[in-house]
Amino acid sequence: MIRRITSFALHQQLFFGMLLVLFVAAGVAAFRAVFDEATGVPATFATAAEFTVIPEIVADPEVGIDFTRVLHGGQEYTFDRPLREGETLSIRSKIESIKEFGRSAFLVLVTEVAEPDGHVVCTARTTLIERAGD
Repeated sequence: MIRRITSFALHQQLFFGMLLVLFVAAGVAAFRAVFDEATGVPATFATAAEFTVIPEIVADPEVGIDFTRVLHGGQEYTFDRPLREGETLSIRSKIESIKEFGRSAFLVLVTEVAEPDGHVVCTARTTLIERAGD
């Protein structure tokens, strides 16, 4: 089970730009072709930001997640504006809540994607469910 912790926050420079470079050529071109858009990147590119912190949370012994029992419980995004190709953003992630129901646990992770001045352009909320053991 996930052990209760009072607070956990990560702040790191987002290598979102690097990840975008990996996907931009094919991913953005496909997105634009499918949706007949001249600019922009897919909204789900914000997921790349979350993938930079989820491994750190899962590996943290204070959190105590058994990743072999983790299910994806939900995903939601709130955008202030569309993400732009080639921009440099930073992220701040925190565990919003940890709740146990029966023998299963639910962890909600909130990741803010922000401009260099701190303005949040996207908030991503992910729910991970740790299934009960045998």
